Amino acid sequence: MSIDRLKNDLRLTLILMFGVLTITGITPFVIYRFASGQWAAGLLDIAIQAGIGAAVLYAWRGGDVDRAGLLVAVFCSTGCVAVGQVMGLPGALWLYPVLLANFLLAARSAAAILSVLTVALVSATDALGGAINTGTFVVTAAMVAGFAYIFSYRTEEQRRLLEGVAAMDPLTGALNRRGLDDELDAAMAEAMRTGSPVGLAVLDLDGFKQVNDENGHEAGDAVLLEFAGLVRELTRKSDRFFRLGGDEFALLVPGADADAMSRIAQAVRHAVQNRIAGNGQPVTVSIGATIMLPGDTPGSWLHRADTAMYRAKREGSNRVVVSCPPPAGEGQR
Repeated sequence: MSIDRLKNDLRLTLILMFGVLTITGITPFVIYRFASGQWAAGLLDIAIQAGIGAAVLYAWRGGDVDRAGLLVAVFCSTGCVAVGQVMGLPGALWLYPVLLANFLLAARSAAAILSVLTVALVSATDALGGAINTGTFVVTAAMVAGFAYIFSYRTEEQRRLLEGVAAMDPLTGALNRRGLDDELDAAMAEAMRTGSPVGLAVLDLDGFKQVNDENGHEAGDAVLLEFAGLVRELTRKSDRFFRLGGDEFALLVPGADADAMSRIAQAVRHAVQNRIAGNGQPVTVSIGATIMLPGDTPGSWLHRADTAMYRAKREGSNRVVVSCPPPAGEGQR
């Protein structure tokens, strides 16, 4: 387990922090309970520590983090029910931090179900000391769980929003290289599951540097925006468009074989040649395309498309080269 995983996996970090804090926080009570003869409560505390420790170790050693988080939440909630039965209201008070932790450790729906069950079980006995205490406990626990649910929901929405922004090119609205890496993995998994083809193209604008150098960045940005809009116009909503950097783009086309990739690429090439001009200067596009082949990795797949694009450049630009399968029959204008 590397430190990098802790930096990149918030759920794992929360599990480890909660585990360490909980085990450390319970230890003084374990010592006190045994010293004061409260053997049942002390054994329950040890059982809770052991369960949490096992789940944390499972996550730390590479286990499923979502499952580990749910296990920690279950152990803590079950422990609260048991301690509440043994100690009454003082034991039940441990449920408040556990309710908050449930929504940080487990999926929101699972945390909500677990929290409702835990509050119901704790309040279903006479251990809390009467109807007033029980009613107060149920209302306050429900409020804590409700606030935790709302916080969890808003945090997840913000996380998704930030991930979307981080994966998007701010100028063209296309996904960026980070988004491409994620989409290639997903597309390859889907293609292997269904057996359907999937195509990838790398597109590089010809003459863009001259437009940018002679007319300024505003003219260059206008060309990029016009190009991005043109590609979206000629492709489906299910196709994925990316800006790799500068004037280089990529297009991921689910369900496309080599012939379909050639038709799509040629349509884009013709449209760019006929419809885009940077302040009167001609702009064209060189395109390298391929389909996913057995044994491909995301890197090898993208490299083959990139190599085909550079071949189109070498052969005079404003061309399409479809490379599939390599090496025989990889070129096509």
